[in-house]
Amino acid sequence: MLKKNKVAVSVFFIAFATGLNITGISPILGVVNEKYQQYGTSVVQLLHTLPYLLLMLGSLIVGWWTTKTSKKKILSLGLLIIGFCGILPFFSDSFYLLFLSRLLIGFGFGISSPLNAAVITDLVEEENRAGYMGLHVVGMGIGTMIGNLAGGMLSGFGYHFFYLVYMIAFISWIAVQFLLPETLPAASEKADEMKLNAVVYGLSAASFAHTLFINAYSTNIGIYLIQNITKDTTVTGIVTAVNAIFALLMGAFFAKISGILKRYTVAVSVFAAAAGYGALLFIPGMIGVYLASACCGISLSCFMAGCSMQISVSVEPEAVAKANGIFSVVGSIGGLIAPVFMGNAASVVFGENTAMNQFHVACIGMFVLGVIMALAVSRRRWSK
Repeated sequence: MLKKNKVAVSVFFIAFATGLNITGISPILGVVNEKYQQYGTSVVQLLHTLPYLLLMLGSLIVGWWTTKTSKKKILSLGLLIIGFCGILPFFSDSFYLLFLSRLLIGFGFGISSPLNAAVITDLVEEENRAGYMGLHVVGMGIGTMIGNLAGGMLSGFGYHFFYLVYMIAFISWIAVQFLLPETLPAASEKADEMKLNAVVYGLSAASFAHTLFINAYSTNIGIYLIQNITKDTTVTGIVTAVNAIFALLMGAFFAKISGILKRYTVAVSVFAAAAGYGALLFIPGMIGVYLASACCGISLSCFMAGCSMQISVSVEPEAVAKANGIFSVVGSIGGLIAPVFMGNAASVVFGENTAMNQFHVACIGMFVLGVIMALAVSRRRWSK
């Protein structure tokens, strides 16, 4: 029981820190957009998704890396990178320093996030994993929520105070050092043990599209609020915290939710995002904003937990880190190109690159993706 409690707390704190990847710089993105307006909105939005570039590299090599050293050592390094790179812009207003720190922090997220599912697979029996996957989402939700709320409040003293919220990563590092059991490197990297399958590749492709469209919320909500409702960054922090709260609630009840929805859990999570964007488009004022925030939080939480659960039971235990790495890499490509793709799509389809037009594109995209996934699941292509 003591070992299980230590594993649970470790899983929570690892996810707690990786939740900051969702926070990014979203609460201050509107302010940063005005401060660095000479670089253009698309470039400033890219700062939020830039970590995906090295996140892909970290996720790509993490499966191989687990055969050379323990998961605990890799996680410790990743959390330190997140902490140091996260707070670095606090000390300078340089756009180039901010750009570099946002780039490098991605490697920390890239080697940390996929390993949490691998830790769960190593140390938790299959029948109990859904609860731990839910705990992972809860940790991410709380990390994102605190990142948004505390970051929004800190930025009230000056936008650069927001970066101090990345001290969370050091708290998680301490928890991992004292609580996470040490494990040996993976015994081998034989092809038959590390082999992936259609479930991994299908969910990875879905992750690409989901990440592409879900980022329309995080990269535009701050700009939308500051242009249409209020310039108060605290409000932006509260709005994005609502997103995290609902993600947290979905994580807490994920075992029950997945038990009810079963193989349709991931498809339903995609439709939730489409509904959220629809609320933002057709319900005026803050009510629509809060509904969109809640639905996007529900979508992200259930999508990630559902995909991780499917992957963990569809490949050999030795291949879970590799499979989650591939899943993360493909999803990260969607996140990396999201600002440019969504901006161009909004311009081509609706004639102008605005936050509202990007929300239109995201709503349509999520609905189409949900239909595709529901059809695929109904034919049992993505189910074990």
